[in-house]
Amino acid sequence: MPGVPSSRGCDACRKVKKKCDQLKPTCSRCARLKITCVGSGQQRYMFKNQPLKVTQSQNGALQKSHPPVTEGIIFSFGTPPSVLNTETGRLASAFVETLKITDVRYAVTYYGPFLREIPQRLGNSPVLDSAVKAISSAYPFVHKGTFPSSALIHYGQSLRALRDCLNNPSEARTSHTLCAVYLITICQSWLGKVDDSLTSHSEALAFLLKASSLGEWRSHFEMQMVITLSVPIILEGIVNPRIRMDPEFWEMMTTFRKRLNPQAFERSKDSTQLHHLAMLPEFVQNPDAHVFDIAKMYLSLKRDAQTIKSVLDQYAPFVPASFSTPQVGKHSQQQAAYTIVTTLAALLNTLLRLFNPSNSILESETTFFCDEVLTQAVLASCYRPMGSAYMPLSLVVCWACTHDIVQLAKLETVLADYQTDFAELPWMNRGIWLATLLNSHRERIALEMATGASPSSNPEDAIHTAGESCCIL
Repeated sequence: MPGVPSSRGCDACRKVKKKCDQLKPTCSRCARLKITCVGSGQQRYMFKNQPLKVTQSQNGALQKSHPPVTEGIIFSFGTPPSVLNTETGRLASAFVETLKITDVRYAVTYYGPFLREIPQRLGNSPVLDSAVKAISSAYPFVHKGTFPSSALIHYGQSLRALRDCLNNPSEARTSHTLCAVYLITICQSWLGKVDDSLTSHSEALAFLLKASSLGEWRSHFEMQMVITLSVPIILEGIVNPRIRMDPEFWEMMTTFRKRLNPQAFERSKDSTQLHHLAMLPEFVQNPDAHVFDIAKMYLSLKRDAQTIKSVLDQYAPFVPASFSTPQVGKHSQQQAAYTIVTTLAALLNTLLRLFNPSNSILESETTFFCDEVLTQAVLASCYRPMGSAYMPLSLVVCWACTHDIVQLAKLETVLADYQTDFAELPWMNRGIWLATLLNSHRERIALEMATGASPSSNPEDAIHTAGESCCIL
């Protein structure tokens, strides 16, 4: 029978009937065996011989059904020529191939589900087209860690296109421009430019989000993109005082989440709702004015961490046979959620200890949280680089929070290992900045307390007012 679909794996994997992860330009198995990888991702059809059939028509005439002229021959079919006869078609096809990778270690959808809607929007914005070309050129080489000159050239072209776009106020405020900046930020993190453009791009994202008319954005793509971008804005804001979003922005995020998925919004945990997480940068910069709110969120984060951990424990012991299964994806998501919530709990714990450094319960909980992050960092190492790309930030935050010498050494060792994924990103610089800020708060508050000018209420009173007492998870 003609037209039976065959595997999309490379020729070498198909020959030995092994599952192929279809990474470009070389799948993992071929890379490990150091053999040439040919035919990965190509659609094939098997044409088999059929017996000659003789049937009788209604008028009594005999008719022959001829078999195909080929037997056992495999043909590879690429994208139809009609799709590839334009630059936009070729660009979309290349990005679609990137999106097809489901291996959690290299799946670009880690950066947001809205990326799947980008191909249909190409051809309408030069800066978005340029950003997609840059990321599509760099992606096949992420697993190697070294990039050809063509990838660097396309990245430079995307930066020039972005500068031209930002000089046009009407174009700068569009969702396509915002998406392009995000893609350029991702590409920069892969290429690891030493100028740390990631920070400036995060500031650019914040600026564009504030300048855009978000109230007029109604499409699923636009709302999903803005919600996705708000998370790195919050996390970057913890270590970058230049990033600040207005309360109106977070109210709009709440509206977007309700529109996209009302049921999920109602089920979401209180501590992880965006308008609550948005307070974290303000807590770090000005803890004196928010002791009660810090204590309240701290208790909420601890409860949520315990809930997530109970789900995560259902996967233990977990040794993935394949990195492309739905089970692996769910495990990776739960692991990321637990690590991030635990990291934020460690940060708020440290802010509370500023006002009561002798609180042994808070100190023991700091140790517990940092140990948990270290444990998850080791377990999540199998999902590197993209499936555990959140981990370096968690490690540096814990490094800034703890004073335990042994723990500091472990955090530095694990971070140094993760640093090899994207070697030029200055993660430790961010940890040093946060530790310096916390130390300045600590010295100032200690001086104020020593002179009888206590800046705020005792954190134990705040925790008691919130209705609970400290306890290790």
